Amino acid sequence: MPEAARVVDTVSRLVGFDTTSRNSNLDLIAHARTILEGLGARVRLTYDDSRTKANLLATLGPDTDGGYVLSGHTDVVPVDGQDWSSDPFRAEAREGKLYGRGTADMKGFVGACLALAPEFARRDLKRPVHFAFSYDEEVGCVGVGRLIADLKEAGIKPALAVIGEPTEMRVVGAHKAGAGFRTRITGREGHSSAPHKGANAVMMAGEFLGHLAALQAELKRDADPRFDPPYTTIQANVISGGTALNILARQCEVTWEYRSLPGRGDDLAARVAAHVEKAILPKYRAQAKEAAIETRTLATYPGLAFEPDSPAVQLARACTGANEVDVVAYGTEAGLFQRAGIPAVVCGPGSIDQAHKADEFVELSQLAACETFLRKLADHAARR
Repeated sequence: MPEAARVVDTVSRLVGFDTTSRNSNLDLIAHARTILEGLGARVRLTYDDSRTKANLLATLGPDTDGGYVLSGHTDVVPVDGQDWSSDPFRAEAREGKLYGRGTADMKGFVGACLALAPEFARRDLKRPVHFAFSYDEEVGCVGVGRLIADLKEAGIKPALAVIGEPTEMRVVGAHKAGAGFRTRITGREGHSSAPHKGANAVMMAGEFLGHLAALQAELKRDADPRFDPPYTTIQANVISGGTALNILARQCEVTWEYRSLPGRGDDLAARVAAHVEKAILPKYRAQAKEAAIETRTLATYPGLAFEPDSPAVQLARACTGANEVDVVAYGTEAGLFQRAGIPAVVCGPGSIDQAHKADEFVELSQLAACETFLRKLADHAARR
């Protein structure tokens, strides 16, 4: 089979595994394991607590330090409520594009790595190449932490990591940090004609959202023009509460997030909590002592700090020929590798503009560019 066709076929096979984050990814991991072990790779698995999801780390080449990590997540976002023109879990090529859930984010990269793995195995590698495929990135970079911990426990010391999120094969050297939260607001029910005798959780939520909006206005004044948008963002994306028009709401729930410029967002959750305690709760507790606003952290991930001279960035530039190093607003697992002392860069096929949407696709030309990138990386790994 021609190499280009092998990549498309491999990516298509991966799309056929419904690895929506709420599901297991074990079938896909078993498929990847079979391919890589068949090439002589040394394979390690790390699991979530339920053992229904796993990370895979597979190594080709010598058992030495200084290897290259090729990192990708195996989970995808849901297709619920989206209007697809074809089966999202059956890849379809048309008009120079490969359609299907995860083709861009990020089974295109994972599939290209697996399709090119036989070439890596045939090379006389002087540096190991580690294939690192994680679970639950889409719900907050959850799984890769265990993979990185396992690297350390096993004494594996890579020189760098390439995270193949969709960048249109541009070299990305920095991205924002992020965190997600769920805030549960409790009031006291009562007749809506007497709001002074209760505590309306929906109205409390309104004040909470108003503070997030005011904080956003403040954050816009601290800008870094390299990013789009150039400031830290904070917003609520889901809200629910109340039971009827004429009943003061006893419960309301708000799900919100921030995406901060690298090194800027560490105090945001504490600032929001302080405002709640000082400015919102006192007046409602004066009417209903049980009034409460409680926030639970759902997920956090660090930003990728800009290190233009890092070996990861330099290798990606050498493999792509890029003169510029870009930054992006979305988050990836790269910051976690960097925080663990492994220089990281983001570079992969497809566009983030297609991710999470109906009719997600990756251009076939992008997969071809990724093939070229991986072959050049193999050339570097084969040098002394």
